[in-house]
Amino acid sequence: MTKRWAAELAVKALQEEGVDVMFGILGGHIQSIIDYSYRAGIKIIMTRHEQAAVHAADGYARATRRPGVCFATGGPGMLNMITGIHMAYVSRTPMVFLFGGHKERESHRGAVQEAYAADVCKSITKWTVRVTDPAMASHFIRKAFRDAMTPPYGPVGIEFPVDTFNFEPIEETGQIAYLPGPWLETPPARQATDPAYAQRAVELLSAAKRPLIIAGEGVHWASAGPQLQTLAERLQIPFNIRRLGRGAIPEDHPLSISGGARKKVIGEADLVMLLGLNVGYLESFGEWKTDARFIQLQSCAEDVLTTVPTRLEIVADPGMVLEQMLGATEAAGAVDADRDAWTSRTRALQDQFVQRMAEEALKVSQDAPIHPRWLSKVVSDFTTADTTLIFDSFTASTFLGEHLLARQSGQVLDAGLSAAFGHGIGMAIGAKLARPDDRVLVMMGDAGVGLGGGDIETAIRYDIPVVYLIYNDSALAAGLEQYCYGENFRILGPDAYKGFRLTQDVRYDLMYQPLGCHVEHVEDPADITAALERSFASGKTAVINLISTRHSQHPLYDSATAREMFWHLPADEVEEPVRKQHHEFYYPKFHNGKKIGEDDA
Repeated sequence: MTKRWAAELAVKALQEEGVDVMFGILGGHIQSIIDYSYRAGIKIIMTRHEQAAVHAADGYARATRRPGVCFATGGPGMLNMITGIHMAYVSRTPMVFLFGGHKERESHRGAVQEAYAADVCKSITKWTVRVTDPAMASHFIRKAFRDAMTPPYGPVGIEFPVDTFNFEPIEETGQIAYLPGPWLETPPARQATDPAYAQRAVELLSAAKRPLIIAGEGVHWASAGPQLQTLAERLQIPFNIRRLGRGAIPEDHPLSISGGARKKVIGEADLVMLLGLNVGYLESFGEWKTDARFIQLQSCAEDVLTTVPTRLEIVADPGMVLEQMLGATEAAGAVDADRDAWTSRTRALQDQFVQRMAEEALKVSQDAPIHPRWLSKVVSDFTTADTTLIFDSFTASTFLGEHLLARQSGQVLDAGLSAAFGHGIGMAIGAKLARPDDRVLVMMGDAGVGLGGGDIETAIRYDIPVVYLIYNDSALAAGLEQYCYGENFRILGPDAYKGFRLTQDVRYDLMYQPLGCHVEHVEDPADITAALERSFASGKTAVINLISTRHSQHPLYDSATAREMFWHLPADEVEEPVRKQHHEFYYPKFHNGKKIGEDDA
């Protein structure tokens, strides 16, 4: 029997799992897998930083609905991936990480690039294993792909110590716990629920006076947008879809509710169906002010909230259950006669929100430097159903999220609960490879360019036509001077402004032009659309350097969740907006209840 190198067998196992593209950076500890991947015809995207490789694989996974794969050498290579791994973990992205590893025989002896991925990654992957027996490598690869796509989805890692994993050729038949070849004839069956539960869900929704559906990323992964749209239309139920699921039903649908109208609608609803949504910080942990009862339909039991009054709990595949519910609607009877009043009410709330956004945008439409409210309206109007948007700007992405009406599932890719930045550069590369016919636009900040900008060269090198729109406000967090700290951050001392501001109006377009990308420089708000059109028409990687105001206020600052950012500052020194909002409104105890303008008497 012919013996083969373990790395060759591992790559063969990757191909059997359908891997056709991988992202990473070369290194001695992982080089054998890279070399055999090239020889096998797997497309390799070699990035400039391992973090960008993870983000690229993440974007690829979200767009294709199958695991993304990335690799790195041991020690610093693996450690450079950590932010990206965390983002994938909290976003529930199915991914497989291939780590090189230092020699097993040199462990705890001061080896080169010594680090232990299983220890480092244990809280941010579903599991990570160090494979010291080469005969088990293919087993763990197959298990990784299975487990990454088992709810709750998420990343897994495999570390290959270079001396034991690829030390000498082995016989293919000697592999342990692994059946080579296409071992599974059909995909695993989707999990349905008890038909009586599907019937009960329909009955509850039909009988409700003011029902609402709040859906999430589970709709995207289950490709369940069409079923959800049919159910919402058949029962005339308003809906709001969150995060990766945005656009699963086009958000210009008459039953669609944007995030800005959601709070009021939840408050007035009498029955809410949570569907495939991992409720957490961004949903106030489900602590909504409402008297509504809930139906919970989740793909895994750990996503079921124990803190909301629940009429019905279903743990199964969201798409499969929606199909069961559609079957049950035919025998469910007529929708309550008062439903028209409810849909009219929610439509009015949605229209009010859209109108307010349009009016606010118009007020700043002539501002230069450009205001994010107007920029977001222009970008939203420019966006088509075949545009994938990646949010990577603390300020501009929030405004764009309010204006945008998504039209395809997975149209919006972001950092989620990670709240990191700089991911958009790599994520766009993966998304474009997954959706070659889509336009891919990144709304990113100048801080993100500083963190991950080296990988714009990667997009250029591989001829990946992504458009990077840089919201250049010359600040790490816009609006904090007027809101809190005062001009030049006076309350923090004479040099504090250097920590919050970036070099003014950097010409990022001129930085990337010599590399061969299409560039635009925009200062006039009237020029935004034309710059976007030229960038996409170029067919090249493009950078648009858009000069924006550093004085726009992020909505987060006024929220109760931001109080920890400001409550430590002296109430008599901070600017009036933060004092009114956080010292007087949220925490009056910090200045004995005294309000601005009141005498000491």
